[in-house]
This record gives sequence, C-alpha cells and structure tokens, in this order.
Amino acid sequence: MAAGSSPSGFAAAINNRLTVPSYVSIDVNMVGDASGGTAYINVTAEQEPAASDPIKVWSVILEDHEMAGPSWGLYNGMEMMWIPVGFPLGAQGSVLNFTGPYPQTISVTGSYTLNPATDIFDNLNVATYVQYTAGTKEVLNASFIDLPDTNTGIYEDVSVENSVLGAWPNPTTGVFSVSSLVPQGNTGTVEIFDITGRSVSHFDAGSVQNISIEEAGVYFIRLTTSSGEVLRRQVAVIR
Repeated sequence: MAAGSSPSGFAAAINNRLTVPSYVSIDVNMVGDASGGTAYINVTAEQEPAASDPIKVWSVILEDHEMAGPSWGLYNGMEMMWIPVGFPLGAQGSVLNFTGPYPQTISVTGSYTLNPATDIFDNLNVATYVQYTAGTKEVLNASFIDLPDTNTGIYEDVSVENSVLGAWPNPTTGVFSVSSLVPQGNTGTVEIFDITGRSVSHFDAGSVQNISIEEAGVYFIRLTTSSGEVLRRQVAVIR
C-alpha cells in the first residue's frame, strides 16, 4: 500500500516531509480594500535550488465556506471549504529566476479586484506558494494568511502599518523596479547608492519606480520615512 493511500499513511508522509528544512521563505504584504488592491511578495532562497527545474510563485485569494456555483459542475450548490476569487499574480503565476549570490530575494507584485457584493471580506484568505513547475513539482514553501488581518497590511483606507520596500528582478542586467509604501500620514524618500556611497538615484516613496543603471556592481537601496523608519535592500547589477 502506498504511503498516501490511507489517512494514516498520508499523515505520516506529510509529517516526514515537514521535518525537511525549507531553504525558501515567503513574505506577503497585501495593500487594498474590499474592492481590490496589490500584493507585494518577497521570496528568498537561502541557497541554490536543488533542481534546475523552473520555479514559479502563485498567489490565490480564497473565500472560505462559500457555496459553489454552476461552473463547479457536480459541486454546484455545495458548501466548499475554499473557492478562489482572485489571482494577484495571474492564473499562470510568476517565474522566479534564482541565480545567486545567496541568500537572494526576488520581489514580485500583482494587482487584484474583488466584488464586495459577493466576496465577503472577512471570509477571504491569501494562499501563496513556491513550486517547481517540472520534474517532481515539489512545493518549496507556502504562506497562508487572513486577508483582513491587520498584520498583512491591508486596510479599508488603503494604507500600511509598516513601510514596504522591494526591488525586482534581483540580480538584474541593469533595469529593475523599486516599490515603496509608507504608512498614512508619513512621507518618505528612496535613495540608491553604489558601493562607494555615491547617490545614483532618489525619489519620493509611495509608488513603483523603474530604474536603469549601466555600471555593473552592487547597489544599496534605502527608504527613510518622516517617522524615522529606515528600510534597506540591495540589488546586484550583472553585465
């Protein structure tokens, strides 16, 4: 009998897998309201992936204890544990190209819309997972959060409790994007420095900026807010 062919065998297989440390971590920050918003997702690989198969990250907004409609076929009219109502990274997910040096963080963003008339805000969750798309199709790690939970950074006034700073792709051949958000009532400045400390770009926080740098090297990104909060990231430009 296969390990997963009975409930006890299935549970044992899961417990055995959970004892294997994951070298991929996921940080999810949702910004929006009951009508939609933007997902900011950072995926960090502590070491080079064990397989060379392509890796993707998916994110799905789920509504729990919802009645299935006609599109669910035989499940029509049944109460489902979860039904997907939004895909911040699209149905195909987003490709993650880990190339080192490690640890390496790749940031992705995606927008989503919700229907307040049918999608009950307090019943929404966000499932995000990183998976090989070929071979074993192993899931490297996953995150599951409540969408309305203030710890995720989602509020009805579309503000965030803590500042957000991300850069992608990383490493880059010279063109990359920097996303930044600051709490309501604060202002902030984002500045990019080269390894000598020379400022190569600066702009107001609160949006996504596209950056182009010609010279290869490691660059440091710093977000400073009016409340004194400081966030730092670094990006490698490879030629």
